[in-house]
Amino acid sequence: MIHSTEKSILCRITDGLDLYFPPFLIVSGVICNVLVVLVMRSVYFRSISTSFYMMANAVVDTFSLIGLLTVDWLNVNYPSTIYRGDNSHYMCKFFHFFGWVSSDAGVLLTTAMTLERGLAITFPLQSSSWCTTKRAKRVTILVFIFVSIKNVNFLFTSDTYALNESDRLCYVYLDSENLKIFWKFVWPWIHNVFLFISFVAIIISNVIIIRHIKVSDKIRKTQRSLGSSECAGGQIATRQGSRKRQVASMLLVDSFTVIVCTLPFSIFTTLDSNMVLLAGSSGERDWKRFISSMSFYLLYVNRCVNFYLYSWSGTRFREALLYVIGYKKSKQKQPRVATISYTKVNTSVHACQSIA
Repeated sequence: MIHSTEKSILCRITDGLDLYFPPFLIVSGVICNVLVVLVMRSVYFRSISTSFYMMANAVVDTFSLIGLLTVDWLNVNYPSTIYRGDNSHYMCKFFHFFGWVSSDAGVLLTTAMTLERGLAITFPLQSSSWCTTKRAKRVTILVFIFVSIKNVNFLFTSDTYALNESDRLCYVYLDSENLKIFWKFVWPWIHNVFLFISFVAIIISNVIIIRHIKVSDKIRKTQRSLGSSECAGGQIATRQGSRKRQVASMLLVDSFTVIVCTLPFSIFTTLDSNMVLLAGSSGERDWKRFISSMSFYLLYVNRCVNFYLYSWSGTRFREALLYVIGYKKSKQKQPRVATISYTKVNTSVHACQSIA
């Protein structure tokens, strides 16, 4: 049993979260995502396939923040400003559909980016023909086709809550027994299996990347101790190793953030759809509302933090950012363009696609 004092504190925390946190996410997220797009379009990154995935992710995140989170913030804090007429269900069909599509696309684009890096390291000689921007565009189109098919049910089962009926604007109506079975048992499994496969692919790719970096570091240390200078010397190998570590750290942090920010909402949705979280007392309802808000906003935190992750883990990204905003234009004659390079060290071939 939750005491009234604790309940009132929890309500105030949730109210403050609903009022102040979304505007911060919207403003900072839009600015940061626009900067990511500009950097990915710069001469540093425009020819790299990975940069296209990052740019596509940033564009989707920007539209999601402006179109979805803004409306949700207005509905929670100023519900009378939202249209709730006869045709408002079309609005909710779009919001539900685009919200789930954008979230799933973000997970899949991160998966595609990490898988591509794992393939480039595993098959370095083929990576120049496999990891192209043309192929990245095709994969991105396939990603959006897949997630659109996966979430098409929201176009047929979404409707609008009446004024003051709920903190949320839209809901999924279950007007038949088949729909109830689908939403409670089939849909959660579809979504969770999708996330599980994506997360496993991300983890396996990162393990491959980390293992390759460790092997490369050992070979370079051995070469330095033997005084070897094959293929333009140890400086090139050292430079490539540094780039690989930057790429690995960026992908690891990015992948970890995707999992941390996506998993709580998936768990909450699964439990709630099976009525495990059906609230009884007022205190339980307050906790359910708080958990719902926290897990919901975590999804949008994931759509705002990529800029900070890239800036923190990639010197090349920071260098390109300074160039884009004009800070380095007068100090740098020609920017270093990120490229794919190969160095043969003894019997091992090392690939490094520098995006950091």
